[in-house]
Amino acid sequence: MILIHINNVAQSLTEPTSLAAVILAQDIALDSVAIVLNAELIPRNRWQSILCQHEDKLELFSAVAGG
Repeated sequence: MILIHINNVAQSLTEPTSLAAVILAQDIALDSVAIVLNAELIPRNRWQSILCQHEDKLELFSAVAGG
């Protein structure tokens, strides 16, 4: 079992999973979010190739328009 933290909420994965698949499983559009993995901003073109590891910490950010 792989334990990761998404915005400080623990989540279990049953198998190695890409960052992109983790985001899609959260029902979040890939083009509306930025990912920080273990304090490093990850470029979108690497999301498919990076697999989550035990105790990874993901922070998800989305732009909010306002005035």
